[in-house]
Amino acid sequence: VRELGDSDGMIRTYATVSLSKMGEPAVPALIKALSHQDVGVRWNAVVALNMMGEPAKLAVSALIKTLNDEHKEIRATAAGALAKIGTPKAKQSLVEFVPTLIESLSDKNAGVRVSAARSLGEIGVTAKQAVPDLIKVLDDKDVGVRRNAVAALGRIGAGEAVPALIKVLNNDIKAVSSLVAGALEKIGTPEAKQALQEYQAKSQ
Repeated sequence: VRELGDSDGMIRTYATVSLSKMGEPAVPALIKALSHQDVGVRWNAVVALNMMGEPAKLAVSALIKTLNDEHKEIRATAAGALAKIGTPKAKQSLVEFVPTLIESLSDKNAGVRVSAARSLGEIGVTAKQAVPDLIKVLDDKDVGVRRNAVAALGRIGAGEAVPALIKVLNNDIKAVSSLVAGALEKIGTPEAKQALQEYQAKSQ
């Protein structure tokens, strides 16, 4: 936990991943780290809990408080962690937070937009109201934002996004278009299935 705030980025990453793999025994220390004055410590703590998923259920109350952190990326990642934990209390907090994530999709900071799109995908169907805004950021200048928006639309099961996803499939770089096939498969509408079949036929 001390190394979450180390000056060496590799050490911070190692500490974050290690804590996430420890699971429930690491949760009390990570809860404490969520309120640390150092933003780097808070960021790595919330990332560790996000990576941990369901075993972090004891951190739900602390993560809900973290939805009010002054840093948007931390707030968005806390939302993603709550989505992965998936308890009724966690899910209810996300219903109320989705509009904030939608607003973050237009943030000037690409990292904030990436975190928001990723978290909306982790929330899934509950974030249905975000679909129009996720479709808009399929044209984002940042490839990470576009990739996470594609994945989010697939996880939400956004049938209305199929035409926009087909456009991405045909026009974007491979790093983005390669994710569209998986998104179309998850959406599963007749239009999505047909587009997927046509894409697979061209790829053979």
